[in-house]
Amino acid sequence: MMVSCGLVGDCDRRRELDHVTQLDRGRLSVGLLALILLLCIALTAGAVPSWGVGYRKIDVQDPLTGESFPVALWYPTAAAPAPLFVTGSRSLSLCRLPAILCRWIAFEMPVAHDAPPAAGDFGLIVVSHGAGGFALLHRDLAIVLASQGYAVAAPTHPRGKDNDISGVSVWIGRPKQVSRVIDAVLEDGQLGSHIGHERVGVVGHSNGGYTALAVAGAKPSTDAIAAHCRQHPDDARFCALGGASTREVTREVGDIPDLRDRRVRSLVLMAPNAARFTDDALAKVGVPVRVYAAENDDLTRVRYHAERLARVLPQAECVVVKGAGHFSFVASFPPALKIVAGEGARDPDGFDRDAFHEVMNREIVGFFNRTLVPGGDPLTNDARPRSCRPR
Repeated sequence: MMVSCGLVGDCDRRRELDHVTQLDRGRLSVGLLALILLLCIALTAGAVPSWGVGYRKIDVQDPLTGESFPVALWYPTAAAPAPLFVTGSRSLSLCRLPAILCRWIAFEMPVAHDAPPAAGDFGLIVVSHGAGGFALLHRDLAIVLASQGYAVAAPTHPRGKDNDISGVSVWIGRPKQVSRVIDAVLEDGQLGSHIGHERVGVVGHSNGGYTALAVAGAKPSTDAIAAHCRQHPDDARFCALGGASTREVTREVGDIPDLRDRRVRSLVLMAPNAARFTDDALAKVGVPVRVYAAENDDLTRVRYHAERLARVLPQAECVVVKGAGHFSFVASFPPALKIVAGEGARDPDGFDRDAFHEVMNREIVGFFNRTLVPGGDPLTNDARPRSCRPR
């Protein structure tokens, strides 16, 4: 910097001021550099790691019948993804037709097929579908969870009677199948060593919600659903199905055993079937639960299922999704399969299923991140509303 001097004293003072200004600029530069460095460290520490997603299928033996059923596995991997087309059949077979045709009749997933798992320790989430469903119905959630450090196992539950809603295979078989799936993943030669045994959660939709509650310690009761239908004759659609289910299971097994799996530490329920439990049974669920309910659900109505869970479960948070229907929690179907899926592929007018899933899937990852860590964030009665929040 050039210094123009008049009197000798003025020149000395200007040189002194110039020196001070240069020092201040230096300090400012160092300070800004330090601030930027601290921000980078903070952002890196708070960033959520993201992996590629591997996919493969395994077969697991049904503990009731001894027959095998397929389980879809998604998990973190370092391998690059590619489009994979899996059919909606219960065998989870691959579509071998040209991609332009497979996109119409099969479920497309951007995954690394049969890739090795990434290095690291992961949580495990088991996803239980609703009546008449299969393993791929919540594949979008599974892919998001796997990209954020979870192994996800989705069984195609063996079919029950009366449109897959009744009989021992549903009331007792489904929870036992979930436990057997957990065994299988923990014993898996590739994935087992990566799974944190204290980080196991379950997601369940509709009858899958029943399954998750039973695995978490709520003992089912045939008397409970019969009492519900006597007290609430307006719940006509549910009770038309539930009455047959109750009569069938009463004839076959009578009292239902305790189906708890103590490895399960957290639940997410979507439009759950809660009428198979008494209040006392639900009060024994000692894990955090996040409940999603659909405003326009006429099968598992909010006031009889989700709202009841919000009141009775010791640790629960509940959200009613405005405009949603019972099947809005299922991922979208390929174009040709929408006709076959019927009601399962339809939403109430004006509801955007894909946009909703983008939000819900992120929320579920956040919920499991909070509740499936040592000393995680338990939900307490004092810290939550006793009813479902609309959104």
